[in-house]
Amino acid sequence: MIVPMKKINIVVQSKDTSDALEQLSSLGLVHVENVEPPHSHAVDEVQKDIYMISRAIEILPPAAEDTTEKKIENWGKIINEILDLRDYRSRLAEKSGKLQRHIDIWDDWGDFDISLIRRFQQKGVYVYLAELPVKELNALPPDIFVEVISRSSGLARCALVSGAEREFSFKTAALPDRRLSEVRAEKKEIDGKISEIDGNLKEYAQYRNELKTMLEHLEKEIEFEKARAGMGSQGTLSYLKGYCPFDRVGDLENAAEKNKWAVLSEDPSGADNVPTLIRNPKWIELIRPVFDIIKTVPGYREVDISVVFLLFFSVFFAMLIGDAGYGALILSAVVFLNIKLGNKMKDKTPLLLMYVLSVATIIWGVLTGTIFGQVWIKQTFKPLMPWLTVDSNMKELCFVIGAVQLTIAHIWLAVRKMPSVVFIADLGWVSVIWGAFFLAKTFIVGTQFPAFAAWLFICGISAVLFFTVPFKNFFKDLFPRLITTFLSIIGSFSDVVSYIRLFAVGMASVAIADAFNQMAEGFGWSSVVTGLATVLILLIGHGLNIVLGAMAVLVHGVRLNVLEFSNHLNMEWSGMEYSPFKGERADLLKSKLEIGGKE
Repeated sequence: MIVPMKKINIVVQSKDTSDALEQLSSLGLVHVENVEPPHSHAVDEVQKDIYMISRAIEILPPAAEDTTEKKIENWGKIINEILDLRDYRSRLAEKSGKLQRHIDIWDDWGDFDISLIRRFQQKGVYVYLAELPVKELNALPPDIFVEVISRSSGLARCALVSGAEREFSFKTAALPDRRLSEVRAEKKEIDGKISEIDGNLKEYAQYRNELKTMLEHLEKEIEFEKARAGMGSQGTLSYLKGYCPFDRVGDLENAAEKNKWAVLSEDPSGADNVPTLIRNPKWIELIRPVFDIIKTVPGYREVDISVVFLLFFSVFFAMLIGDAGYGALILSAVVFLNIKLGNKMKDKTPLLLMYVLSVATIIWGVLTGTIFGQVWIKQTFKPLMPWLTVDSNMKELCFVIGAVQLTIAHIWLAVRKMPSVVFIADLGWVSVIWGAFFLAKTFIVGTQFPAFAAWLFICGISAVLFFTVPFKNFFKDLFPRLITTFLSIIGSFSDVVSYIRLFAVGMASVAIADAFNQMAEGFGWSSVVTGLATVLILLIGHGLNIVLGAMAVLVHGVRLNVLEFSNHLNMEWSGMEYSPFKGERADLLKSKLEIGGKE
């Protein structure tokens, strides 16, 4: 559920702002909202430090496992040295690249002495470099001496020697500034310097983790400085605005009484940009990792769909992966990770979610008789629910799932709109959705459209037309509303039909598994070579199929919840996550890191 928030106003004496922010940080209750733009010299300085350290971390390679991390005594000096090395390396790399391009151009011409060619020219012997089609060499004037240096792709690179200065109908190459051996020698020297710099950077890698720790503290420091810079002021008083969970206001007021602050808490207004805090039982929290991946937060005045998302996402995952064998492999991997990393993980929610999803997949695979495909196992294992192996039944089931989920959305909206009569419009949409369900069955499954389903459309459209919003002018508003409603009905029909993707992707997964099984069966186990080929085909084929299934879950399983279902629930996912203030003062930072001054 989305936790109700209280809007908080805290007033302190200006001289006590730092201490007050320190106390608020230790409480970790208030999501701070800036009263003024958070600009100050201190903010600029910390941002500069964050930028410099971030660059240094990006530059440094990972530290070797046997490298002992060292404490930084003068981090400004270390960072400047790292950045200077990186800049120097970049200049050298750019120069090396230019030299390499020169080598690439002249490599086929060989290493020749340019000064010798110039001396020939002074004595009336002219040397021209040209790249000509081999077949045109014989067409050159007879008084031209031709020395072919190299040939490739029908072209000849050659030196044309003449006793007089002359012009040719074809283009000749300008002489390079230096001979090829000199360029190669310089590049070798530069590449050696680059390797030396890389070695130095590896030495500095011993500071990488310490720099990461420092960056984390600096990010808290800048949060502190922005909060201080963003406070409003009036005379000798400063004030801060923010939001606090309703059930923690008492703790904040106790801290205010202890520290002699003035605190006002009130309900947020419709104009306030209130952060969203979601708090659910542990079994519902299982779906949180998915929200973390897709980076979606419901608005404060929207609804928390975690329960519906978890239930339907589990079904979608099982249907899209669709194979008990794959589910067993996923479950085995999760068990292994739990054994190896379980004690080290602060949050096991992702593992617990994967337990649920893998078990759901195994159940679905057993019901449909799909274990690493279907064809090879049909003779030894029968599906527990043969009804699910009929394509028309699966299509109908997908439409049922879609209609049920969209019905939940509109009933949820209707309950939220009560006691206003506009809730009737959402009941009308429920009727339209089930009419669309029967229409989808008629067009796609081939069943007969029942007579009563027409009344679902008639009653539903009437409710939507007359109760979505009150008419201001009936005759003037009727036609535009008819057009809008008609387009929305088409959208609802397409939304119901879109759930057929569960059937299509699941069927494709089974087909791919069976195809690779048949391919492997063609090699058989008659020899070591064919046996290895069979194993390789099975590993690659089923591995690829699992990867494709995972992609399908992210694309289709998430989409049906975040788009189709959420759109019918009028959700915009416009929320801002509740992030309580946990900044650190600069002097506290220095004492914790035991760092020296910067150079």
